[in-house]
Amino acid sequence: MNNDQDVDFARVENGALAGRFVSRFWQPIALSTDLKMGRAKRVKLLGEYYTLYRGKDDAVRMTQDRCPHRGTMLYLGWVEGNSIRCRYHGWKFDGTGQGEEFPAETASYAAKVCLKTYPTREYLGAIFCYVGEGEPPEFPRFPEAEDESRGELLTQGVFLPYNFFQRVENDHDESHIFFTHKLFFANYGLTKIPKATAKETDYGIVVISTRPDGKQRVGYGFMPNILMREVPVPQDRTKMSLLVGWRVPVDDVTTYSVMIFRVGVYNRDLPQEGEYEDPMAIVARIMNGEMSLDDVDDKHPLLPVIQDTVSIGGQGQIADRSNEHLGVSDKGVAVLRRVWARELRAIRDGGPLTTFHRPADFSFGQEIQGNYFNKIEDLEDAARIEGAAPA
Repeated sequence: MNNDQDVDFARVENGALAGRFVSRFWQPIALSTDLKMGRAKRVKLLGEYYTLYRGKDDAVRMTQDRCPHRGTMLYLGWVEGNSIRCRYHGWKFDGTGQGEEFPAETASYAAKVCLKTYPTREYLGAIFCYVGEGEPPEFPRFPEAEDESRGELLTQGVFLPYNFFQRVENDHDESHIFFTHKLFFANYGLTKIPKATAKETDYGIVVISTRPDGKQRVGYGFMPNILMREVPVPQDRTKMSLLVGWRVPVDDVTTYSVMIFRVGVYNRDLPQEGEYEDPMAIVARIMNGEMSLDDVDDKHPLLPVIQDTVSIGGQGQIADRSNEHLGVSDKGVAVLRRVWARELRAIRDGGPLTTFHRPADFSFGQEIQGNYFNKIEDLEDAARIEGAAPA
């Protein structure tokens, strides 16, 4: 049973608590390859549309969705240098959003009208933006994903037909991989269901899964919607790859999953983009009963995404958590919800929010070598989590 029914993790539109929380953090809005120089693109985040364009200087800019003149969508217009011009009446705005040229109006009038603009940043093949109130927080960098010695950079973006929080929960649900991804993950030695433990950290949460042989797999959840861990991917059949993934709420029922990998030994035999079936078309056929998940080609480059989308989509576009029965394997989900519920209540009640941050001594992967809970206080904390009802 869900004990956090006074707050809604799922809905993000129209000023909903979850949307206000997510808006306080940088979020990826598109892939760098999706935005060519001199072109504009309409994008959506938290139920609101925006205009994204790349100017002559190769910089990405994001503005409000519609022209302030008569409301035409700006992405339908032209990018001129570092400016954008509306197609309807030719109103032109410079790279800062300032009115620059209104052909049928006076120059003094143009100087009085501005577009609302938003901070953007490109990082590891993705375009990020900040749409929250006030100045943006420090941009979250992941040195592990910047490290070229870990392998080739692979950045993917997939739109998923269900609510983002279901995807975030799935990131911290270790037991599902032995069923949803059973055959694929078995190729990487993941064959035994582990014992899961979770705790809150300075940056969010950590979930540690310990197998009968003592080996551990660790997932780091950076608030509010980032996962970092090693995962099996079809692009490397020899070992697991580093993943840093964002599960971005496009609206209440759509998720944009942006995944940044470092792939050690890239499998060049995989079909390239344009050579394989749209993963969401495959999902639709499975959900319609036209085929089984077991029928999907195991060489599909997005096989794990297809598998997850079928299982998570099977909960519905927005999961009903009121009749759940969580067990000891759901500790990661339980801790995630507790942290989220606390932060949403703080927003609702006007209380202080936690300042999540990556500590200076954070070291990815050190736990794989031994017991994560190697301090007395951590052992005591683990025992408390172990004995707590997963809520």
